[in-house]
Amino acid sequence: MTDDKTIVVDVLLELKDYLRANYWFLFRRFRLFIVLLFFVAFVYPVLYFSGAMGDPSENPNHSNWGFLIPGAVLLILMVSVYFGSKKYVASNKLLQEEIRYSFSDAGIQAVAPSSSGFQKWNTLREAIETHRNFLLFIADRQMYVLQKGASTANN
Repeated sequence: MTDDKTIVVDVLLELKDYLRANYWFLFRRFRLFIVLLFFVAFVYPVLYFSGAMGDPSENPNHSNWGFLIPGAVLLILMVSVYFGSKKYVASNKLLQEEIRYSFSDAGIQAVAPSSSGFQKWNTLREAIETHRNFLLFIADRQMYVLQKGASTANN
């Protein structure tokens, strides 16, 4: 006889949780690009206007509008992820349902009113703990998002 301990978690995903997971994924995937944009958007103008890179008044025809481009790219990235996530959550009925996750020695069982699935532990791609969520990657761009405050029941 096996002593199979199962942990059951009920999750109703909210937009803020899905959005937080998508921002985390975006920053993780494009970390170097975002750091470079941040440097160019904020540090370079400070150095330029402080005179550390030469006298800005030497060329009166010089335009400084180019300083806005990196910040605009960052803003567009953030806004597009927000609206994309909002649209996806609104259009995907599964994300609006309560999902019951059962964690056992065999793997993860996810059951919702409209679908169900099972994932063995050895096929789980990656598990990440963030400040407020657990992200369980079942594929390259597919993950289970579990809030740390989700209701649990031990069996």
